[in-house]
Amino acid sequence: MKYQIREMKIADIPAVIEGEKRIFKETLGYDMLYSELTLNPYAYYFVLDINHQVKGYIGLWIESERAEIVNFYVDKEYQNHGYGSMILEFAINLCKMSKVPNISLEVREHNLIAISLYEKYGFKVAYRREKYYKDLEDALVMIKELR
Repeated sequence: MKYQIREMKIADIPAVIEGEKRIFKETLGYDMLYSELTLNPYAYYFVLDINHQVKGYIGLWIESERAEIVNFYVDKEYQNHGYGSMILEFAINLCKMSKVPNISLEVREHNLIAISLYEKYGFKVAYRREKYYKDLEDALVMIKELR
């Protein structure tokens, strides 16, 4: 099995959208992802490429004073094999190299698997965003200090 984390390309957008639908039951959408890749100077998107197929991705915004994980998934068949840790470590290292003081993200309060992964890497719950998601589930905002 050949795998890599590589920069997301416009041609990857349909596969990412399909993956988002499988994992999240919703998607950021083609237009949003396209504008992120082509217009947003603070956006950094990477895919998990396994045997030349997109099996996950992570999107970040990195500015001078902060970084935020916009979206992140690994296909279910590849979860619990270390790929999520690998992508998250990649993103954290990119943020460290960018010298931002911290990195934040939102996660569904009932997504215990994701919360456990984030806690393993030093993210701590900072506060709750009530009814954040379309289905009105709360989001936990988690932050990892990098300095």
